[in-house]
Formats: sequence, C-alpha cells, structure tokens
Amino acid sequence: MMKSRSYPFIAYFFMLPILQVMVFDQFELGAQLVPHVTLLFLIFYPTDADQTFYLLAAYLYGLYLDILHSTIGLQAAASVTVAFIRPFVIRSVFGKNHGYVNIRLQQTPLLALSAYCLNVVLIHHLVYYVFGVSSWTQWVWIVQQFIFGSLYTLLFLIAIMFLLRKNKQ
Repeated sequence: MMKSRSYPFIAYFFMLPILQVMVFDQFELGAQLVPHVTLLFLIFYPTDADQTFYLLAAYLYGLYLDILHSTIGLQAAASVTVAFIRPFVIRSVFGKNHGYVNIRLQQTPLLALSAYCLNVVLIHHLVYYVFGVSSWTQWVWIVQQFIFGSLYTLLFLIAIMFLLRKNKQ
C-alpha cells in the first residue's frame, strides 16, 4: 500500500522533467550549460525510504530524462550514482544520525541544504560530463562544463529553494 507522502514524489517524478524541458532548458548559457533543476527529485526524496527502491526510482528517473533529452544514458548513470552515494553525503553534511530524518525544505537550515545540494550537484555533473565525452582530448571542455555547469545548477537550485521557502512561511 502506498503512503500518502509518496504522492508528491510521484508528481515530482513526472512534472520536474517536463518543467526542465519546457522552462529551464530555455535558460541555456553557452554551449550546453543548462541548470539541472530535475535534481530536486533526487535531493528531496525521503531518506528513510528503502534504498533499493530509491536506486530503482533514480534509474527510471534518469532514463526518463535521457528519453526527453536524448542523452544516451548519461542522466541514468548520473542519477544512480547520486542515489548510491547520497547516504554518505547526508552523513557527511548533516551528521551520523540524519539518515533517518527526512530533509525538509522548511526545517533544514539553508546553509546546510546548500552544502548538501552542492555535493549532489558535483557528483551528478562529474558523472554526467565525464561519461558524455567521446575523447579525453576534450578534458579542458570537461573541466569547464563541470565547474560552470555545477555553479549554474547550484545557483538555480538555491534560488528555487529560497523562493519556495519564503512562499511557505
């Protein structure tokens, strides 16, 4: 039986990628710098949920993004990597006992939430850009995309969380 708190995440699963394609892909800077706001699904997915189900959901979510963006498995690989490493990131940012407490937008300090988002974005973008190149002669491009793409995505995520946080209070 599905818990009622799962319904918003089902909506996020389908709506965030559509918003990404219709709205946030229009904020493209330069040669492929697009804010990946779809990471919000992976960031706010309940931490007390079954890890195996979360890995499966991350894979399906990444696959859904790959289909929408024609990215040949890059989003799926990056999403699964984030899902796999997320418990370690949560423990390093929030402490050892935080694995059983969900990260909530209203209750989590913005600085800690930003540090958590930074780690998730860096992991996602590292996998996404490294696997996305066809030749290591493009290493300068990889580093540029990784750094600027991560900063651009983080800026959008923090702005969205700040706006949502203010609207709810």
